[in-house]
Amino acid sequence: MSKRQLTRSERNKIILKIGIAAGVLIIIMVFILVALMPTYTPKTERTSGSVTPEGIIEVDGVKYVPKKNIETYLFMGIDNPGKVEKVEDYGGAGRCDYVMLVVRDLSTGTYKTLNINRNILMEQDSLEPDGTYIGTSTAILALAHENGDGMEISCENVVKTVSNFLGGQKIDGYAAVNMGAITIINNLAGGVTVTIEDDFSNINPSLVKGETITLTDEQAYDFVHSRWYVDDETNESRMRRQSAYMADLKLKLKQKCEENANYPVTIYDSLGEYMVTNITSQKFSKLALLMLKDKDDGELNIEGTSEVGDLEYAEMTADEESVEAAILELFYRKYE
Repeated sequence: MSKRQLTRSERNKIILKIGIAAGVLIIIMVFILVALMPTYTPKTERTSGSVTPEGIIEVDGVKYVPKKNIETYLFMGIDNPGKVEKVEDYGGAGRCDYVMLVVRDLSTGTYKTLNINRNILMEQDSLEPDGTYIGTSTAILALAHENGDGMEISCENVVKTVSNFLGGQKIDGYAAVNMGAITIINNLAGGVTVTIEDDFSNINPSLVKGETITLTDEQAYDFVHSRWYVDDETNESRMRRQSAYMADLKLKLKQKCEENANYPVTIYDSLGEYMVTNITSQKFSKLALLMLKDKDDGELNIEGTSEVGDLEYAEMTADEESVEAAILELFYRKYE
């Protein structure tokens, strides 16, 4: 029987036996946004009232209404060190190791980000590289990008998976960047400054615990990408480092764009061979400059319970109340 004929469970086991490679990319999410029309309806068991024609919902005795003037964008960091290319074999597309949703509220001039753990179990489609549908089952989010061609088909599968996880929220734009672009991004920012809080002695001795340094391009790759042999080796610790890197990266790139209105185009063009996106260069530049004026209204995270799966890899079951709370905060406001 060929690999194409294996069940989803069998295919997941084959994939996981290869080992979960550490790979992440955090980059340009602060610069991109796309229109969103919310459609979420909370789960029946937590709703004490039905949805009205005006879109009003009630959760635990509190009424909410959909935000009308928001935009959204999905960012993916792909565990692939090379340039993007179309693949013909299952598993060659790479996993999405970093997933972040950005929601901009035009009414308040703010934006929020939702960090989505790659280990969260989500219902997702199994696809052939040409997009042929095989079946739907539950697997960790990281695997959603491996289903497809490594290009648009893979990205759209992640978009669909995340949208369904968030109750059907519409996501109109995305960008997926291979981890090989980390050094490019760090260089574009002129180096990102962080405090080393983990023990990197087994990976890169120049990253000394306790020191605050401006990362070279090579150091940035290890700081953002490495997980194995770094402290507790968990994805949660790596996500914390990514958030720290993101904080200074945003400041550095914002300064570059304020000094040069054409800098977003430089970023876009520099990432070209490592990025798959449905945002054009012209729109990217325009939206980048607009978003730089917005206020960062904070980060959200999905809580849950982690356990080791059958093949001794981490799997996270999302807490339903945490998911519902994130959806309400991102896409709804209290009805007054």
